[in-house]
Amino acid sequence: MKVNIKMLYLGMLIPTVLFAQVENRATLSHTYYAPSSNDNLNAVEQSNIDFQYFLKSKVIAKKIRWDNNFAYRSLAIDDAVTKNLFDVAYTSSFVYTKTAKNFLIGSARINVRSQYNTAITSDALFPSLSFGYMRQSQTNKAIRWAAGINYNNDFGKNVILPFFIFNYETQKMRFNATLPSSILLLFRENKNWYYGLNATLNASIFEVEDNAYDRLQILNANFFAFTQVKLYKKLWFEVKPGITLRRDFNFLQSNFDPVNDAAKNKLDPNFVLTSGLLYKIN
Repeated sequence: MKVNIKMLYLGMLIPTVLFAQVENRATLSHTYYAPSSNDNLNAVEQSNIDFQYFLKSKVIAKKIRWDNNFAYRSLAIDDAVTKNLFDVAYTSSFVYTKTAKNFLIGSARINVRSQYNTAITSDALFPSLSFGYMRQSQTNKAIRWAAGINYNNDFGKNVILPFFIFNYETQKMRFNATLPSSILLLFRENKNWYYGLNATLNASIFEVEDNAYDRLQILNANFFAFTQVKLYKKLWFEVKPGITLRRDFNFLQSNFDPVNDAAKNKLDPNFVLTSGLLYKIN
């Protein structure tokens, strides 16, 4: 039986749930960023715990595929930036079939991001919208591409960015470039073992309580090698060692303007490790 395992990162610009058939499944992962230092931030150690629950795809009027997922992330940041943060998200997306090879795609996501033990206000809400066009190749059914526009509040206030997707998938291999957020190369060695490479770019802004700033933006650009192993029936294990190509902590005012020079908040490249469990409910 073919198993389609998604990467476990939350907070990408374009939710990958749009572009592949989704099964009812749950994922739990832990990400650890080893301490890194520069002259301003010294050592910053970050640890994330992510949980995602994907509902099985629904088909409406034989033309619209509708997907929904819920996610929760807990972040612990120590030393120079001492914060305990959380991120709760709901994403709803659709694929509308115009013809056998032409599709319209879209999604809406709402995040609640804040510091623990603080009152939740509208400032902690961060919406995101995506809309685009997808096409399957007329000469090779393994190839799909898409392009569109994404509105988000992850890289700043009311940011609008284009996105582009190229997907090539066979029984043994999958390549997906979802730019600017992710590049994935996956090999299915057999029905019990997958491996590959993954590069990701993600950013999140949180409402915080601090005398020096009102919001904290965390940006990570990572490169991983990974392996996925089937443990028992529907339960899979994934481990992803890698490096951070870029890691920023940006301190923002309430209007999203930086408090100081963002260049001072960049950390040196360092080690990152993610491990996780995926359980296919259906």
